[in-house]
Amino acid sequence: MYNGVSISELRLILHSVVFTLLFIVLIVTAGFWIYVSLTMKNPKEKEHLRKLKEKAQSDELAKKQLEKIERKNKRRHRREKENIITDVIIWSISVCLAIVILAWGIIPGWIDYIRKDYVVYKGEITVYQQMRRSRIELEDGTVIWGIGNFDQEDTYGTVIYSRRTKQFLGGSH
Repeated sequence: MYNGVSISELRLILHSVVFTLLFIVLIVTAGFWIYVSLTMKNPKEKEHLRKLKEKAQSDELAKKQLEKIERKNKRRHRREKENIITDVIIWSISVCLAIVILAWGIIPGWIDYIRKDYVVYKGEITVYQQMRRSRIELEDGTVIWGIGNFDQEDTYGTVIYSRRTKQFLGGSH
C-alpha cells in the first residue's frame, strides 16, 4: 500500500534486474574479449621464439630463422592495424552502451526502488492499450509504462508510478 492505494513493485524490480543483468553480460563479454585479444599469441610460439633468440647468438641457421619470423611478425602487425581500428570502434560502442544502460536503466530504477520515490497522480488520463508496451499518458504529457487494471475507456483516476523510470506501480479508477 502506498498512500492508501495498492501497488506492486514487481514491474520496477524486473526493470532494474533486467538492466543490471544486461550490464553484467556486457561487462563479462568485454572482459573476455580483452583477455582473448591480449593473450592471442600461442604460449608454445612464445617459448619457441625465446629459445630461438638464445640459440641465434651462436647458431647462424637459428639467426636466419629468427629474422624470418620477425619479418613475418612485422607484416602481420601491419595487417592488424585495420583490426585495431575495428577494436576501437567496438570499444567505443560498448562503452556508450554501458553508459546508456547505467544511466537509463540501472541507476534510476534502483534509486526509485530503494528510496520508494513514487509519484501519486490524480486527474485526467489517457490509456493506450497495446500488445506490448501499454501506457498511460497523464494530462501534463508524462508517459507511464504499464496500465494495470485501467481500460482504454478510463479517462480519470489515481496513478502511482516511479519518479525516474516512469513504471506503473498501481492505481484506481
